[in-house]
Amino acid sequence: MKPELSEFLKWNDYEFLQAEWLWLIPLFIITNLLLASIKRKAVSKSGPATFADVLHKNQKLLHPLISVLSVQVKEVTHKSTSSLFYSLIFIFLAIALSQPVKVGKKLSDPPQERDIIFIVDTSVSMILRDYIINGERVDRMTLLKGVLDNFIQKLKGERMSIIVFGDHAYTLVPFTDDQYLLRRMLSRVEATMAGRFNAIGEAIALAVKESVVTNEKNPGNKKRKRILVLLTDADQPTGEIEPEIAATLAKNKNLPLYSIAIGATSFAAEESRKSGLIYSPVDLQLTRYLSEITGAKSYQAGDADALEQAIKAIDLHGTNKQEVKPLYYREDLYHWFLMTAFILFSLGQIINLLKIVSIKANNKNSQFIK
Repeated sequence: MKPELSEFLKWNDYEFLQAEWLWLIPLFIITNLLLASIKRKAVSKSGPATFADVLHKNQKLLHPLISVLSVQVKEVTHKSTSSLFYSLIFIFLAIALSQPVKVGKKLSDPPQERDIIFIVDTSVSMILRDYIINGERVDRMTLLKGVLDNFIQKLKGERMSIIVFGDHAYTLVPFTDDQYLLRRMLSRVEATMAGRFNAIGEAIALAVKESVVTNEKNPGNKKRKRILVLLTDADQPTGEIEPEIAATLAKNKNLPLYSIAIGATSFAAEESRKSGLIYSPVDLQLTRYLSEITGAKSYQAGDADALEQAIKAIDLHGTNKQEVKPLYYREDLYHWFLMTAFILFSLGQIINLLKIVSIKANNKNSQFIK
């Protein structure tokens, strides 16, 4: 047996999605057996037939003295193949209704369904160039946008939102799974676009409000994992809402606040040229404390690779832990049984048509002889 055929005949690779329809097959067989039994009993009670009875029933012309013969015989019948064809048609239709499928390879698990809000710092300190890539200095915002763009491209099935903050916090992109829109809007993010200062508390509070309101408007989204990702250098927080109070609000709404500290941790990374801006290293103590309040983790992006690794770690920690039923590739087979039933029905009709033509030809011949 060829390998392809042996693989095709593995019965454990097949299943019926609506197997209850298969009960029609034994029910059909039992019904036909009972009807056949009743018919035989009726024939036996009526007694055996003579040659004359049989031949009169089949409309045959015989010698006028055939009726005097007392020899009794069993009735000779020409069994029609149509009954066999119609039985097979019924069986194939029942199999088609049961929706047979061939089970193939396991499909990849569906993407995690999460609502992710990126809280991006656009204060003036994000223009500080304390990252060195390929021997050249790069400002904090450029590095941040590049890694976030790469991260968004890898996400599938996720809903994301982008909040920017400076003097105040604003929703740049509401929740959406449109990756093109997110990347396009991210490319427009610039330092100081929302002001020069650093209203971290207001930004976190806005993210909490957006997540809660979206969840309440869509009750079917309660199973979705919701996380907040804060990307900031935490340079001298301002605003009417304290960052710690906003983090506590996120904790009360079961929203983990992951933080990624952007920038160097010491003054050693300060650029030698004079930019007119006082250099401020990242406040690691504040970012860690905000994340600890919500039970999440904080990361420090010392360079481009560290920032990318931090985002990958957040992606891993933020996944849903609910079990997902494994899915397998399924190839529908019902159309083959429907096609076979149609072919059998057509053959049955052709055979019946040929019989009619044959009977008419015999009748013409009999009339010619007479």
